[in-house]
Amino acid sequence: MSTPLIRVEDLSVEIKTGRGLLKAIRGVSFEVGAGDSIGIVGESGSGKSITLKAILGLLPNNAQVTAGKIFIKGVDASTLNKKARRALISETAGMVFQDAIAALNPVISVGAQIAEVPRFRLGQSKSEARATALKLMQQVGISDGEERFDLYPHQLSGGLRQRIAIAIALSSNPQVLFCDEPTTALDVTIQAQVLRLLLELRRDSGLGLVFVTHDLAVVNEICDSIKVMYAGKFVEIGGVDDTFNRPTHPYTYSLLKAAPDPEAVVSRLFTIGGEAPNLTLPVLGCPFAPRCFTAVAECGTSEPELRAVENSQSACFNSHEHKSWRAAEQKSGAL
Repeated sequence: MSTPLIRVEDLSVEIKTGRGLLKAIRGVSFEVGAGDSIGIVGESGSGKSITLKAILGLLPNNAQVTAGKIFIKGVDASTLNKKARRALISETAGMVFQDAIAALNPVISVGAQIAEVPRFRLGQSKSEARATALKLMQQVGISDGEERFDLYPHQLSGGLRQRIAIAIALSSNPQVLFCDEPTTALDVTIQAQVLRLLLELRRDSGLGLVFVTHDLAVVNEICDSIKVMYAGKFVEIGGVDDTFNRPTHPYTYSLLKAAPDPEAVVSRLFTIGGEAPNLTLPVLGCPFAPRCFTAVAECGTSEPELRAVENSQSACFNSHEHKSWRAAEQKSGAL
């Protein structure tokens, strides 16, 4: 088997907050290879974005990796100095941030921002970097690049800004693209265009995708595998089709139920009761137990680890009973 482009082993991240030390990531492991398309889903605060930032070395000053290893093309990133690590990550991975208007520099033209990496990191001349930027603008679907090259972010629509953000992420010729909620602020038409663009890039160049989102429909559209995150850990891992049709963790099951069905007639949408746990406090038992309709006494005393269940992995003591959950929900009145 070929070496994964990125491999994360038992990663843990802690953040200093006014409430105490928050254990944002608690032992996360996964791999990304060429052409992979992985979706990471979960509620806000579950650790999705922090995981990507930890891999790319973009953690805020109050956060640090406290355990685990990150391998980039087989190289342990912790063994490299800051300059070498930055160069290796830059040639391997790019990042598309959630809000393009916030991610782009408002006082530099969009063309110059795309040309920055080719110019100063890849060593191209000014004219070569401009040509590269124009080629990337065309690649991401901006046909009139010459006219838009000298425009500023505020002069472009949301969809064009997101395309510029993708072009910047692609400017170092990465083999993996991390996408942190890149379609959240877009209307459905522009969202569809951006997703189509990412799928074309994956098909044409073998680009690996790691897609962080709240939108399960987006994951269904663009990803082959899914990792469901809760309280800083993956609680279910599997193929998109298997997980969507036969979820084996109650949290995944609840997330899918909470997604509106345009064809269903309901008087009230399903919601997941309660709140996510406070990770500045010790985790006692399963962190989802207080909100779970299948919880038993064991769930309050020990935290389950991922284990194989059919075609998935699930961190639930009752995952083998997933086929009976609907009956259990009906009996409890949750439906």
